[in-house]
Amino acid sequence: MLVLFGGALAVLLLYALVLVWGWRRAQRQAPPSNGDHLPPITVVVAARNEADELPALLTALSQQSHPSYEVVIVDDDSTDATATLAADWAAGRSYARVVVVDDPSPPRKKHALTQGIAAAEHPLLAFTDADCTPPPDWLSGLAAAHAATDDDSVLVGYSPLRGSGLLGWFSRYETLVHALYTVAAIGWDRPYMAVGRNLSYPRSVFDAVDGFSHDGGGQESMSGDDDLFVQAVHRQNCATVRPLLDKKTFVPTDAPESWRVWWRARRRHVSAGRYYPWTVGVHLTLLHVSLVLLWIAPLVLGKLGAGLLATGLLARHAPLGPAAETFDELDLLAVFPAWEFGYALYQATVVPLGFFRPPKQW
Repeated sequence: MLVLFGGALAVLLLYALVLVWGWRRAQRQAPPSNGDHLPPITVVVAARNEADELPALLTALSQQSHPSYEVVIVDDDSTDATATLAADWAAGRSYARVVVVDDPSPPRKKHALTQGIAAAEHPLLAFTDADCTPPPDWLSGLAAAHAATDDDSVLVGYSPLRGSGLLGWFSRYETLVHALYTVAAIGWDRPYMAVGRNLSYPRSVFDAVDGFSHDGGGQESMSGDDDLFVQAVHRQNCATVRPLLDKKTFVPTDAPESWRVWWRARRRHVSAGRYYPWTVGVHLTLLHVSLVLLWIAPLVLGKLGAGLLATGLLARHAPLGPAAETFDELDLLAVFPAWEFGYALYQATVVPLGFFRPPKQW
């Protein structure tokens, strides 16, 4: 048993080094998000039954500092007031338009986004969700970052969660961990994850990978307009994937309102992992199984197991510290071991269910 738990610790130590160096490499790759040249850009938002959340997003989009941008709201056959709210808002704004999906088909969000992209006026695209509130300089930051690169780029941004209580804090921590993984993987030129709430790329890149019809589960998976898309871009080598680390480009959203909502969202996201490359699956499985094993170690090995766990937690903290500072999430580290325990529990329960029993509906 000592060999098993010692091996788990060795894996965590190895991946801690990989994450630290990947993060440092990614920092050098991140393009500057300030500059005088701001190419025009189109924001595409797919919304379905988002009448409660949409007004805040529309207000945020109307306050963008970019001098030349367009907003395309795609109403995905909503049954509430989403379409009316979007149409009323767009009616008085020359830079806004509403696309109505009258032929909804799975996967719904990808289908809606594809129609929105087809309607976009500008070749440079940005994406967020209806429950987000981008800061005023978000689009300016994205456009400046694109202008600062000498090739086509997919810009992967950060989307922090706002929330309190156990669910809010744990959701924030989970988001931070995944952001660290995302940025470090980009640093090693092995991008595999992104967040659709803050993503930007030229339309030419979308066309180069055949949109969301690319292989790897693009059409079978409800999720994947972010993760699977980035993987397709990397696989076909048609653009450079870069991280955005400037705070003015972060796009906040509210944490899930209940554990049930969180459960469904996480299962849906995890289900996209069924279509990840096997190498990514092996890395993630090895890392997270080792994390779970170290939490079991004290129950089996007593004080020795507790020592192994403590060493593993220190290793986990090493890359999370710089990430938390960059993403303005340092308060999460005050009770870091508690969140790590919750994260290990999440990996042992929700992830297998989402992978082997994916949800059938969004």
